[in-house]
Amino acid sequence: MTTPSSALARNIWVGTMAGSSTIASLLLACATPFPSLAALAATQVSRRDGLILMFVAWFAAQAVTFITHGYPAEPASMVWPLALGTAAVASLLSAEVAGRALGNRHGVLKAGGSYVAAFAGFKLGVLLWVSLLDHGWAAFSGEVLLRQFVRYGAIFAGLMAVQHLLERAGIRLGADERVRTAPAT
Repeated sequence: MTTPSSALARNIWVGTMAGSSTIASLLLACATPFPSLAALAATQVSRRDGLILMFVAWFAAQAVTFITHGYPAEPASMVWPLALGTAAVASLLSAEVAGRALGNRHGVLKAGGSYVAAFAGFKLGVLLWVSLLDHGWAAFSGEVLLRQFVRYGAIFAGLMAVQHLLERAGIRLGADERVRTAPAT
């Protein structure tokens, strides 16, 4: 079996992960699982590819939301999409920091730590916007946070399974693409 080129493998990976998260969001009637995507990207691909994944997933989420809910494309309705986009980037950066801090620890520990950091970074990013806009405080009740943490965690596990299936199908991200190693000391 031949494997696709590195660029093609990355594009397939980004498209598959963004598509999988969009489908999960539609099926579960929930927001895009940016923390799940961020944790996966932080442990699997370069920052550039992680940012591309965040943008593609964000764009897909906005397209689905605006189409299915008929939101008007006006400046007032673009504040929350901007907030979610910036929180998604914060999520990715937080997951990267955790991944670097965990270095070469066991894969489960590193993935779990990256997920916890991604969730915290995403929620802190959203909290900043909630504070600025003084709207959306209900998303920070203990019940909502716990439900989202568990749901996004389950989606993260599902995305890891999709990652495994891609690898089994020959879509491998080469070692040169996995820049998530501990920095040299």
